[in-house]
Amino acid sequence: MITKNEVSEKTFSEVFINAKGEIRKAAFSTFNRDLNLKNVSVIEEKMRGKGYRIGEPIQVVRAEYVSKRGVIACVDINGKPISSDEYENYFLVLDGSHRTHAASQYNDWLISQSKPQIEIPAIEVELINNETVTEYSNEINCTKNLWSNEDYVNGAACVYSNNELLQRYNELIKSESNPKGFKLSTLNLIFCNSTGLTKKDLILLCSGASQKGSKVKKDIMPAYDIQTGNEFIRICKEKGFKDAEITKRYLAQEFNKLRNSQGGIKLAFEVFNHITKDDISMMTNDNDNLDAQEVIDHFKEMTTRINLLKTNLSQPAPIEAEEIDSQIITVESQPTSAASESAPTELSPNPIEPQLNSIEPQSTQIDLRPAPIEPQLP
Repeated sequence: MITKNEVSEKTFSEVFINAKGEIRKAAFSTFNRDLNLKNVSVIEEKMRGKGYRIGEPIQVVRAEYVSKRGVIACVDINGKPISSDEYENYFLVLDGSHRTHAASQYNDWLISQSKPQIEIPAIEVELINNETVTEYSNEINCTKNLWSNEDYVNGAACVYSNNELLQRYNELIKSESNPKGFKLSTLNLIFCNSTGLTKKDLILLCSGASQKGSKVKKDIMPAYDIQTGNEFIRICKEKGFKDAEITKRYLAQEFNKLRNSQGGIKLAFEVFNHITKDDISMMTNDNDNLDAQEVIDHFKEMTTRINLLKTNLSQPAPIEAEEIDSQIITVESQPTSAASESAPTELSPNPIEPQLNSIEPQSTQIDLRPAPIEPQLP
C-alpha cells in the first residue's frame, strides 16, 4: 500500500517477482507501512549505479494462502484492491516493499535507456503452523528495528479491525501520510487518561496476542474513552488552537489534571469551554507558540476563575432596600361595636334599641425588619 490515505499521486508500473522460477506480480497487504517515497528514490538511484543486487532478495508468500493467515485484503503496487479470484497471479510481499517500488521505477528508467527490464529475486517464505502474515512481518521488523510506532499502530489496527481505539489511533497518529498527526504518547493522554499503549503492547497486538505478562496475565488493551477524547479535540479546534498545538502534550496534560481532580470531567469541560482568544494569547510566547509553563500557570488561573464564578452563583443575592420596605406590611382591623363587646341582656316589652358606638376601622403597621442593635455605652 502506498499510504494509508493513498495520498501519493505517483503511479507505479507493474513489476514481476521471481521466486524459484515462478513469476508473479507484486501484491501488498493492507497493513503494510506507509511508503516513504524518498527512500524509494534513494534505493532506485543505487540501482541505476550498480544494478539490482541479486543477493538481496525480497521475501514473499503466495497470495492465495493469505486469507487463512490473517490478511484481510491484498492490493496491487498502486494500492488498488485485488480480487481474491486473482490472488494466484500474485506474490504477497512480506519484506521488501520499498525495494519493490524502487525496482518499478528502475524498470521505467531501463526502458528509457532501451535496456531490458529486471525481475525481482525473491524467497518464498513458509509460514509455520498457524503463524499469521502479521506475526511473521512483525518478527522481521522487530529484528531489524525498522518499524516505528505508527507502523505498529497500523499493523495492530489491521489485526484487530473491530477495535475502535486502534482504528482511531490509526487515523490520527503522525506518519508519512499524516505529518500533522499526533504522537502515540499524546493519543494515550487524550483517549486513555494514562500511559495507554506502549510500543511493546503494539508489538504483541500485531502478533495477535490479547494479554501480556509471564506470571500474571492482564489485558493489553487499556481502558479508554473515545467520546471524551473526540470532544476534547473538537473543543480545542473550536476555541482556535492550531493543529500543532493540539497534538502536543500540554493541553492534554492540563485536561487530565482537571478531570482527575475533585471537579472531575465536568470541571475539565467547563474550563476548556470558557477559553477565550485572550486566554490563548496569554499562553503563547513571542514566537506565537504555546509555552509549556505559561500553559500550566494560565490553566491554574482559569480554574480559579471558574470556581469563583460557580461559588458566587451559588450564594443568595443581598436584600435590596426596596425588598426591605416590602417587608413592612399593613394589617386592617375590622369595625366593632359596643354591643358586640357587652354581655347579652334580657328582652323587655318595650325594648330600647341599644346605641352603637361606631368605631372607625383602624390600620396597624407591623415592621418585620430586625430591630437595630443599640450601641453600648462605655
